[in-house]
Amino acid sequence: MTQLKNLPDIEPVVPAEDVDTAVADALVPYAEDAAVKALGAVAELSDQEPLYAAAAGVLATAVVLRDGPTWRTGTRILAAHLLATALRGVVKAMVDRTRPEAAARRGDYVLREGERQESDFNSFPSGHTAGAVAVAMAVGRDHPGARWPAFALGTLTGAAQVVRSRHYISDVVAGAVIGIAAELLVDAVITKASKI
Repeated sequence: MTQLKNLPDIEPVVPAEDVDTAVADALVPYAEDAAVKALGAVAELSDQEPLYAAAAGVLATAVVLRDGPTWRTGTRILAAHLLATALRGVVKAMVDRTRPEAAARRGDYVLREGERQESDFNSFPSGHTAGAVAVAMAVGRDHPGARWPAFALGTLTGAAQVVRSRHYISDVVAGAVIGIAAELLVDAVITKASKI
């Protein structure tokens, strides 16, 4: 596979693009390196299906053990991830942004109102980050001892998206905000429901 060189010249639309494109331009030549590809393979563990499988595993464990707190954790994980995924989908539909590696490969970059569904134009926001952060917060809420390791994994997931040239820094930040908002909303509903 041909090694990507650099991003095309980009006229910033918003201030964050200067930082985004400078970082992406420095990293995109390494997108095809073996170490970056290995990091990408690990980062795929934070995609939708693996996170749903993790939630299902926690719920199955709760059933086998007949453990209410574990069931609550599994429910919280699943609900936070579902909501983060839904919110991410709404935002992705509203914005077209060329992924860094796609911009280098295509020699073209866009940031505009959403019109396209292809992955190359769905950089904003990072769905991997949204899901990973929502799940990390859900785990940390019920298991305070796991809070910092879970947040570390969520942070590494976001960083991996930038390193592998799948997302810009602002995509990852937006994904993290979506993940946080989703889990906070789920927690508010769970808290309110537990008082009924």
